[in-house]
Amino acid sequence: MEVPPGGDAVRAYRKIKRWIKEDKFIEQIRSKGVYTKPSAIKREKRKERAKTLRKLQRQRDDNLFMGRTNRR
Repeated sequence: MEVPPGGDAVRAYRKIKRWIKEDKFIEQIRSKGVYTKPSAIKREKRKERAKTLRKLQRQRDDNLFMGRTNRR
């Protein structure tokens, strides 16, 4: 990445760092370096799926009750 004259090098560094993190490049290299049992891989996928579902459920619940007041 080229930094234009007068540009902020720290900002460019942060942008590159964010790209690498979003690409999960480092995580892939680390995971390929060590053998992982298939059952452990399945367990991790199941945990990630549950985490995603909890997040979506929380968003749905927030949207469901948004703007409603508690009337008795």
